[in-house]
Amino acid sequence: MTGIRTNITYRYRAFGLRIDSDIPFPELVESGGPDGDADLAIVRLKDDGAAFGWTDGEGRSRFFAAEGIVEFRVPQVAAYRITDGRRIEVFAEDGADEDRIRLYVLGSCMGAVLLQRRILPLHGSVVARDGRAYAIVGQSGAGKSTLSAALLERGFRLLADDVAAIVFDESGRPLVMPAYPQQKLWQDSIDRLQVDCSGKRPLFMRETKFAVPAVGSFWPEPVPLVHIYELVRSEAAAPAIQPIVRLERCYALYRHTFRRSLIVPSGLAAWHFETAARISERTGMYRLLRPAKVFAARESARLVEAHAEGEVSR
Repeated sequence: MTGIRTNITYRYRAFGLRIDSDIPFPELVESGGPDGDADLAIVRLKDDGAAFGWTDGEGRSRFFAAEGIVEFRVPQVAAYRITDGRRIEVFAEDGADEDRIRLYVLGSCMGAVLLQRRILPLHGSVVARDGRAYAIVGQSGAGKSTLSAALLERGFRLLADDVAAIVFDESGRPLVMPAYPQQKLWQDSIDRLQVDCSGKRPLFMRETKFAVPAVGSFWPEPVPLVHIYELVRSEAAAPAIQPIVRLERCYALYRHTFRRSLIVPSGLAAWHFETAARISERTGMYRLLRPAKVFAARESARLVEAHAEGEVSR
């Protein structure tokens, strides 16, 4: 697969990486000026006809992963190649929706980049206050972004939404690297929480889910990760917090690793287990049971706040 590269014109910072891109990303934070060589290049190439042969003969997307490389194609959008955690190549189809092209770059492509760089990508939202970060993980639709929005109401700051990059400092503490100032919220959550949604954009093919800017609530510096809450639906009438026992912690972190299907074909199984074990030893891990039949985001946020403050005061 070859192509013609256009000129790189944008410099961003996200997930602790300096990113050069010839695709504009309004979601990302622009760098204030020259700050060294890029860690990651996002390159848009003109298709030479080979990239879009990546199908199974029936138009379905082809997917390939091995050590240092991930390739996939989204029909009617683009083909993508991620190599060595340093380069994302985008072969967009003619007439493809630009929002959809960026959606896959910031999602699946960035998840692959982080894994290739041995940075753990958690599938969740992370908020911070008083120098302590709290991750909210869970299955799609569990209410992670809604709960983080309710915590922002209570004075927390946003570090990441959907994908959270976890690294370690020199002492071995896990740190959350800031992603970018945006949340993905359903219209129902926006209405119930009365979120300021100036500048919101609908996510493609989801008429009632929106990308909502969170510039005023965003925290742009790394913060030590102290708690991980796994958000689980419950038949109970009120939210509750339970500790996750140590034997379950590594599997819980595997279950909530973003694009975990890449771990084994990329040769990262041993690294991932070691990383999950290190995180589980240095963080509190809890299961947050939230009522499935009622909207309880504010009640859950108050519970998380009280739990976090209780841990600090001990």
